[in-house]
This record gives sequence, C-alpha cells and structure tokens, in this order.
Amino acid sequence: FKRAMELDEKWLLRLEPDRLLSRYRQEAGLTPKAKSYGGWEEQGIAGHSLGHYLSACAWMYQDTGNKRFLERVNHIVAELAECQRANTNGFVGAMPNGKKVFAEVARGDIRSAGFDLNGSWVPWYNLHKLFAGLIDAYRYCENAQALEVVSRLGDWADDTTKNLTEAQWQQMLACEHGGMNESLADLYALTGNKRYLDLAKKFYHKAILDPLATGRDELPGKHANTQIPKLIGAARIYELTGDANFGHAARNFYSIVLSNHTYVTGGNSQGEHF
Repeated sequence: FKRAMELDEKWLLRLEPDRLLSRYRQEAGLTPKAKSYGGWEEQGIAGHSLGHYLSACAWMYQDTGNKRFLERVNHIVAELAECQRANTNGFVGAMPNGKKVFAEVARGDIRSAGFDLNGSWVPWYNLHKLFAGLIDAYRYCENAQALEVVSRLGDWADDTTKNLTEAQWQQMLACEHGGMNESLADLYALTGNKRYLDLAKKFYHKAILDPLATGRDELPGKHANTQIPKLIGAARIYELTGDANFGHAARNFYSIVLSNHTYVTGGNSQGEHF
C-alpha cells in the first residue's frame, strides 16, 4: 500500500494543473494558460478530471505533508475563483456550452436521455466532482477561498433550480448526476446554511430511491455507477438529519446489493449494470 501511494504521488505531480484548468478558463471567456489534455477532457465531460485531481491533491497533502500538493491546491482554487468571477453568476465549469444548458434548465426546458441533459454529457455529475474537490481543499488544506467558491457555486445551483416543478426535477434527475446530494449535504455541514441541505434533499431521484426506501429490489439492468452515489448521499443526509426515509433507502440498498447483486469477486455489476 505504501508503494502504491508513492507511485500515486509521483503520478499526480506529473500532471499539469493549468492543462486541467484549460477548459474552465475557455468557458469563462479567459485565455487558457496551457493546452487541455486529450481524451474526455476534449469532449463533453471536460472539466471533471480537475475535480478528481483537486481531491487527490488535498488528500495527498493531508497524508504526506508534501507542500507541493498544497501549492497545487491553492493554485487551482485561485484559478477557479478567477473563472467564477468572470462568469459573474457563481457558476464555474468546463463542459462545453454549460452556461447555455443550465440557462435552459433554469427556464424549465429540460431534455434528458439518461446520460445527457439538454445535449450536455452528464453536467451535474461533472459539477459534483468540482463540488467535492473544493470541499476537500477546504477540509484538508484549510483553503478558505475554496469554501467561498463552492458556496457561491451552491448558491448558483439553488438559483438555477429554484423554479423547477417536482416533475421537472425528476425529469432532470433521470440524467446521471453523481453525488450532488452528498456534496450539498457536506456544504450544509460546513456552513450551517440550510439552503444547501434543502437543495440536497431535492436531488432525490424517486424512481430509484422510493423503491429502495421500502425494500424493493428494482435494480436489475440499471446502471450501477449512477445509483451508488445517490445512496451515499442519502446516507449522509440521514447522518445529518435523522430523516428515516433516507436511512431506510441507504440501508436497504446496501443489503440488496450485497445479497442479490454481488459476485464472488466482490463486484456488483457487469458492463457497469446491476
């Protein structure tokens, strides 16, 4: 395990933060400081790697004390703050046409086919990684600016969705949205601002969570990666509030997956599906 951590440390330091930030600056109307990485970072899910990277650097700094990771965290957060200021409304993201897509969502114009929302590849999933990365930067590197940025991003998310009907919410949540509920619950725990807890509870995908809350197994054929974060978030909300429905859903999910959908190898899915 120590050897694996050391290899991970070397790999993280080989990556260039400004390349991971490239599309954030571009989408904010700023000049990128480096060329974007290829692969998914040149596609519709651009930007999600930075969120993962920010979390990884924050955790690595906590575990090793290597100040190179702290410097990277501080640099990334400062760059994200600049992009957020340029966007003017609290939004910060790197997905192509993200501002246009979320403006449509705010108007109640919602189109989803499971892995896209209004033509954008899983934008809430993408933003969840950024929320989590900023929260980790605050928790493990004591970067106060990270909490400011993620709080403004949370305010933007609330403003964007505040006029949606329940039917529109459920239509939107049919698109993979990662653990937005968990990050918003964490943001509430850090700030005490109930606005974020209320929003976390709205990221409640009834088609998945309602059956689980009553112990029904309707998981066969469903995309496993999409569902797991929803229940981690439900567990976090239960931990913070004691709301029994969230607790039942999380406990039943664990029991159902363990009993009905787990292979001898420990995996729970085939081709990412239960």
